[in-house]
Amino acid sequence: MKLLKYIGLAALIVIAFVSCGRPAGKTEITYMAWYNTTESEAADIQKTLDKFNTSQEKIHVTLITVSRTDYEAKLNTMAAGKQLPDTAIMAEPMTIRYAAANLLADESDMYKPDERPLKSLAFTYNGKTVGYSCADEVLVLYYNKKMFDDAKVAYPPASADNAWTWQQFIDAAKKLTKDKKGKTPNDKGFDANNIVTYGADFNRLSWMWPVLAVSNGGGVMSPDGKELLIGKPETIEALQAIADLYLKDKVAPSVGDRGNMPSLDVTLLTGKVAMATSGQWEIGVSLKNSLKDGLVYGVGVLPKMKNAVTYNTGGPFVSFASSKHLAAAKTFVKWMSDESNGWDLITGGIWMPVSAKWYANEAAMKKWADNDIHPPFAQYKTAVIDYAMNNAVQVPWYYFPSFDKLNDLIDSGMASVWNGKQTAKDYIAGILPQAQKLFDENKPK
Repeated sequence: MKLLKYIGLAALIVIAFVSCGRPAGKTEITYMAWYNTTESEAADIQKTLDKFNTSQEKIHVTLITVSRTDYEAKLNTMAAGKQLPDTAIMAEPMTIRYAAANLLADESDMYKPDERPLKSLAFTYNGKTVGYSCADEVLVLYYNKKMFDDAKVAYPPASADNAWTWQQFIDAAKKLTKDKKGKTPNDKGFDANNIVTYGADFNRLSWMWPVLAVSNGGGVMSPDGKELLIGKPETIEALQAIADLYLKDKVAPSVGDRGNMPSLDVTLLTGKVAMATSGQWEIGVSLKNSLKDGLVYGVGVLPKMKNAVTYNTGGPFVSFASSKHLAAAKTFVKWMSDESNGWDLITGGIWMPVSAKWYANEAAMKKWADNDIHPPFAQYKTAVIDYAMNNAVQVPWYYFPSFDKLNDLIDSGMASVWNGKQTAKDYIAGILPQAQKLFDENKPK
């Protein structure tokens, strides 16, 4: 997901929707959000705000929209000028940095214990909750069922208890990888320079690949944010294993080739890749688009090195501490977090609910996940819902200030690992002193 990456490539524009003839006496607040590839998408956000504005008589919300590409820069400029909106949806990496600068309001008092969103979705700083993810999102494994059937390979497990080991993942990928003559890496004469179908792609985005390191007992940092783990042998081993899918095992595209491939649904449909890791959101963002063209896909849990683990994430709704109408701002944020106000995004496969009540039993789950957009419910329940509830750990941006800066540093020369110019061990050793310094400067006291 990253969910955020799908929301923005257009030029900067700020659009304020101000309704005429609004009832006098309403408290005026602003909400800042991003739009996707066209300005017209702001109209969809406005429809949600219209629903809020007509639902009560005390608050009126005006929308400010910015292209996703320019969103973080715009928000930073507004913060520097002390002109922040009252509320916003935040990009995950910048959230705790804003909290550390005392720019975000404490949202700990917004919910009663029985209505609070899942604890795993809380962005916390110094013991205070400064925001909850707008949705529950986890990383999973998608695959083209027909390709598995044709290669007579068993589908990836849909349960964490049965998660493939890393070697099992590689073995399956080798059977699914084909060169232009139909040979696999297991066959004599296999031509690695003319691969038509890649058996697997493990996402190499800087915040996604570390989930395998967490599975191996490493990661970027400890869950309490107090120990840097990027230099641990377990982390380096996992990083090298992902790189070797292309470099050694010959089952994955190069990072450059993968970047030139189309969306996940088309990549699976056309047989470019047989299975790939990504976020739950892909169901509604891309995969549903190719169902009409004959895509039959499945969803499974990620392969593991030691423990079955997935990452969870989701951009948070926040209130800014500078708001002159903080109570009204929190009222609106709480309303935005209510699943009933984003129900189409949930049933449409882009979001998962944030409240425990929607995971309490199968009847509740089926209300949002048992439909034509989602994979068969029995599979989705174990591979996604149960996985999210029982095996998910937070991406460090939920709790570590300036994780975006640390993440950028780690990723700055990672291409040299992906293309084999450096080993994972040598690359991490080269950046470790700077990473440690940045970590020490920002870790929770």
